[in-house]
Amino acid sequence: MAERIMTSTAYEDYLKAIFKLAEQTPDQPASTSAIAERLGIAQASVTAMLKRLGNDGLIDYERYQGARLTPAGRAIAVDMIRRHRVIETFLVNNLDVPLAEVDAEAEILEHAFSSALIDRLWRHLGKPEFDPHGAPIPAVAEAPIERRDLVALSDLAPGEPATIVRLSAQNAGQLQVLTHLGLVPGQPIKRTPTSPGSTDVLLLLGRQQCAVGQELAETVWVLRAKKTT
Repeated sequence: MAERIMTSTAYEDYLKAIFKLAEQTPDQPASTSAIAERLGIAQASVTAMLKRLGNDGLIDYERYQGARLTPAGRAIAVDMIRRHRVIETFLVNNLDVPLAEVDAEAEILEHAFSSALIDRLWRHLGKPEFDPHGAPIPAVAEAPIERRDLVALSDLAPGEPATIVRLSAQNAGQLQVLTHLGLVPGQPIKRTPTSPGSTDVLLLLGRQQCAVGQELAETVWVLRAKKTT
């Protein structure tokens, strides 16, 4: 394994943000504005940091074109994501931290844990493949993050059954709503038709019916039920 470049907390946050933006739009570099929005930082500050990351060989950056991770930058980003998701799993499973609160706690702790300690914790937890939000945990920092054939809840056809496997909501308020409704990983659901003109997504959870707004439905990822022949 190549020697890891010494990084700061800010470096790690930026690289992780660029990685996640690349997951959403694999064919496009992460724009300065998108990074600024994700991190809640002014665009001028983002531009200055991207230049530093580029000079250190962690990203390929061209002004007005955006940023892409180099192999070295990607390895750090995946390592940080692994740390974050293992910590979330421990906090939810062992300390009963609510799903809506665990992301903020893990954001703090991920920088304090070494990769070696994270690996010990992951093994102690039974080598989990997914975190409490349903996001995949890489088995090792350099491993590619597993991708499944998921669709957003908003794209599910009326009458189509599926199982919720991942929540990508970015704030605690959204997660509180989802958990209150029972829309959590592992929950079987079926989308039902809505009245003409309605933008809500109507669902059946067993015999219980609930409605979710379009924006929130786009943060819930499901795996379609396999068709029987």
